Parts: sequence; C-alpha cells; structure tokens
Amino acid sequence: MELFREDGCLSDEGLHALTAGQLDELGRLEAAEHLAYCDKCTDRYTALLTADALADPPRDVRRTVMSTIWVRLMQSTYGRAAVAGVAAVLALTMWRTGALTFVTDHDSDLQALLPTVQVTLPEKQPPKLLPEKLGKPVTSRPGENIYTRVSSVLESLLNAAENIKS
Repeated sequence: MELFREDGCLSDEGLHALTAGQLDELGRLEAAEHLAYCDKCTDRYTALLTADALADPPRDVRRTVMSTIWVRLMQSTYGRAAVAGVAAVLALTMWRTGALTFVTDHDSDLQALLPTVQVTLPEKQPPKLLPEKLGKPVTSRPGENIYTRVSSVLESLLNAAENIKS
C-alpha cells in the first residue's frame, strides 16, 4: 500500500487506512506530519471523518478578513507610535527644562519647579470666604523634602477650593 501519491499528497487508500487505524506508528507519524501543513489533504481527511464534504462559504470572506486584520494592525501600529512619540516628547521636555534633575534632587527648592500660586476670587463673592493663606506665595520649610512640600501645597489648594464651595 502506498501512503503518498507522486505529487506528495496522501493517497486515497492511505487516508482510508489512516481513518481505519490500519497504519503502523511510522505511517501515522508521517501522515500526521503531512496533514499539519497540507490543507488539501486536511480537507480530504476531515471530509472522510465527517462523511461529507465541507461546505463552501456563501461568499468569499478572504477580503473581509484581510481588511479587518489590516485595520487592526494599523490601529495597533499607529497607537504604539503615538504613545512612543508622546513619551519621547515628554522625556525630552523634562530633560531640557531640568525637571528630571529637580525631581531627582531632594534638596532643591520647590519654588524652582512650581510658580508662585495666587488664587483670588471674583469680586462678586464676599471676602469673608477667603482663607488666610489664599493668595500668598508657597514657602518651604527647612529640612522638609520635596514630597511633603508638594503634598502640603496640594492640601492647601484643596482646602481653599472646599472653603470657596461652602
């Protein structure tokens, strides 16, 4: 019995022997290896196992599938390029302005990074709602690191905003 035809595909009797379990171990391995890469023989083998031919799709879906794959590939590529571009611009900006040096240097002065914050309310609101520290420049205390200074500034801004709302 010949397992393969002259063109390299499985013969009809080789496929029948495979489905009937009449092949030895080497024959099964050779047939399995061939079925792993030959779509024609895989279709024939599947048709033998299911006892009917595979149905053709009602329309050609290759273009639809390929265009969907192309669109998703481009979205992924452009999305990654945009993120990389934004990261590069942000890194260069931080490097050129010296912000990286400031962030890594804990003994730097907070005023070098943050401008003086002065918050004033419109004249329509009564002045009794203004907190005492509102409109004064931010000052740093000796011995305190940048993280506590920034958090205290943020807390004072939040408190001022809450007082304005109430």
